[in-house]
Amino acid sequence: MKKLQQGFTLIELMIVVAIIGILAAIAVPAYQDYTIRSRVSEAASLSGAVRTAIDVAFSEGFDLGSIPTTPESLNISASTSYKSKYVSKVAYTANGTITVTLKNTVNELGTAKGGTVIYGPTNQGGNLSWTVTGSVPTKYRPKN
Repeated sequence: MKKLQQGFTLIELMIVVAIIGILAAIAVPAYQDYTIRSRVSEAASLSGAVRTAIDVAFSEGFDLGSIPTTPESLNISASTSYKSKYVSKVAYTANGTITVTLKNTVNELGTAKGGTVIYGPTNQGGNLSWTVTGSVPTKYRPKN
């Protein structure tokens, strides 16, 4: 009479546990990077209003196609700043550069804590393009 297998062997169970461990070792850091990147993306959304105002002023021929140099020229108060859960302030400088400073919360922002995301305008033949730089690590920064 044949004896049927009644369950999994110890080796089979150990292989399954090892595979789950390897997958978890890869997935957890990737998930943490993803969540930090999503939190840093608040910089892009909060700077959007100022970038739009600069784009509109530039396209409407502000000062013969130059980039507006002061917040007041865009009807933006220099003392007013946007804030959110992860962004402490949004600043607009005289050369059209927008600097977004992140809060100093290490638990939520990791190595991006307290960093800056800087948007710099460049005249591309009548259109503005924005380059993104700053002290926030490149893997967390919003794209152009």
